[in-house]
Amino acid sequence: MSAHPDPASSSPEALPAARVREALEAANLPALMMSIVHMTGDASLLDGPIRPAPPTLTDVSGGLSEAEREAVLDRATEAFLRFRSETGGSDGAHAAKGWIPPRETLEAMMSFCAGEPLCEAHRALGLEELALHDADPRRRDIDPAAVARANEAGFHVVIIGAGMSGLLLALRLAQQGIDFTVLEKNDGVGGTWFENRYPGCRVDIASFAYSYSFDDRVWDSYFGEHTELRANFARLAREHRIESKIRFGAEVLRAVHDEEAGTWQVDFRQHGEVESLVGTVVVSAVGQMNRPRLPEIEGRERFAGPQMHTAEWNEDTPLDGRRVAVVGTGASAFQLVPELGKRCAQVTVFQRQPPWMYPNPGYHEKVDAAHRFCLEQLPGYARWYRFMTIWFQLDKAHDRIQIDPDWDDGGLSCSPANRAFRDDLVAYIHSQIEDETLAAAVTPAYPPFGTRTLQDNGSWLATLQKDNVALVPEAVEEVTPDGVRTTTGRHVEVDVLVWATGFHTNRFLWPMDIVGRDGVRLADAWQPVPKAYLGITVPRFPNLYCLYGPNTNVAHTGNCIMVSEFQTTYILSCLAWMLEDDLASIECRAEPAEGYEARLDEALSATAWAAPQVESYYRVGHTGRVVSNMPWSMAEYRTWTHVVDRDDYAVRPRTRTT
Repeated sequence: MSAHPDPASSSPEALPAARVREALEAANLPALMMSIVHMTGDASLLDGPIRPAPPTLTDVSGGLSEAEREAVLDRATEAFLRFRSETGGSDGAHAAKGWIPPRETLEAMMSFCAGEPLCEAHRALGLEELALHDADPRRRDIDPAAVARANEAGFHVVIIGAGMSGLLLALRLAQQGIDFTVLEKNDGVGGTWFENRYPGCRVDIASFAYSYSFDDRVWDSYFGEHTELRANFARLAREHRIESKIRFGAEVLRAVHDEEAGTWQVDFRQHGEVESLVGTVVVSAVGQMNRPRLPEIEGRERFAGPQMHTAEWNEDTPLDGRRVAVVGTGASAFQLVPELGKRCAQVTVFQRQPPWMYPNPGYHEKVDAAHRFCLEQLPGYARWYRFMTIWFQLDKAHDRIQIDPDWDDGGLSCSPANRAFRDDLVAYIHSQIEDETLAAAVTPAYPPFGTRTLQDNGSWLATLQKDNVALVPEAVEEVTPDGVRTTTGRHVEVDVLVWATGFHTNRFLWPMDIVGRDGVRLADAWQPVPKAYLGITVPRFPNLYCLYGPNTNVAHTGNCIMVSEFQTTYILSCLAWMLEDDLASIECRAEPAEGYEARLDEALSATAWAAPQVESYYRVGHTGRVVSNMPWSMAEYRTWTHVVDRDDYAVRPRTRTT
């Protein structure tokens, strides 16, 4: 395409047909077919002979033959040129979306695009993600008179954290005019994407799916790098005018509920001084990847050279030409090590257990000018492309994560479906390695999905086979002044030590001290494991909510932004109830919370995450209980959080004063 002008820099209506067609070759074909419907107002394509196949893993291309592909491109080119001619190249709403079919047709389009029928719950979820009829279908509006009355009475929400979830809630509160303050311990927004800046750091969810459902951003990368993610959250805070509501550098120490006043006192440290803030409602949006975890290894403080955790990266530490040790082989190491391998004299990777990885050739790819043209100019295309990036993984792995009690292959898998997936992943790993010793070292001996499955474009195993990179499949037992010693006594001299050892994912809200009704501490209520009703709220803690709380991480379906949107909808429903019914507090009752926990225990115990041979951060070590992940489908969780069930709560009316 270099011989032709950039399609994105030319006036679309002036482009010749051949040039338009060339640009459309970059399009995702199922999404392009749906754009044809929007451009033409003709849904007969849904009954035609060309039909996309269901997506597999990260392949959402539709599986069309070359002849079918050519036919779609020809038809799309003709439709686009006619559409632009008829609309005069307008950038208005009609040009952006074209014809918006009725709900019944949109539901048929979803099934067609996905290559398979959608159940009612998935159709409802999909329509929200498409956001074609309603630009923001998950918005929950509250009676303005009730909001004004509450603000006059001093109603105030305190949000802890300005990461992905905290910003989302802040944005929703601002839409309703509800008074709030965000306390953020960092100096900027973005949470984990503000903190994690190590080389190679990027999201492992497709960028167009890792977006708020109401935001039409066109990304620069298919899997955004940390700089792009951080800039995106800063943009959202700026565009929605919530920066002034955030107190940066404010680390929350303690929150205590005052039952008589019906408020929370939140103590925080900012600029070295301890201050207090009173809120009617407190929402923790601190997330699960919030506090870096350093292992308790003898001698760590004696190391003479620089050392750092990946989440506390020091960009001033010289690395070029140096010997670097990386402890850990999780997601951050998986991204970091290939970058270090390009610049360090020697990189030694210490591995306790290998991770599972699956192929994603486009993991590092940028969105080129041709595809950007499709995303920005084709009516409806960007929404359907986003739908495709979500659908390929939505609620499809249930059978693969379930433990079959009658299945036994020595602990390598947990069911026939899990074994078939394992065989595919092992074949992919071994296709890249000739050294049998290395192949054995990087092949997990536990079921797929038991730990976080990482996306791979071939860079990890290629890096491990470089002359200046070595994998040591042993745990580190001791740090010495000039290196590290493993459990077998092997000593490796290094200049720089990098801890890629993850986070305290099972210590929710830690180290904050949260004190609820009758003086009960959340840390005590969460013994032996943290638990919350729907992962959101806890009995004896009125008007306290969690975003991305216990058992709300998703490792087999959907993504964390989708979960946060569901939870934010739920919290807004609770606030609407409070304000419109003039309540002082609502508190989750013990009975529904205990019933939910029992269902959760039963469901979790049947998953690969709970398999006895699996060791991961998903679990609390001394109990073996999975505390990070939810076993539910996204459709189930959406249904439960779409509207608050008032029978689940005890309420206290607000005492009026005259």
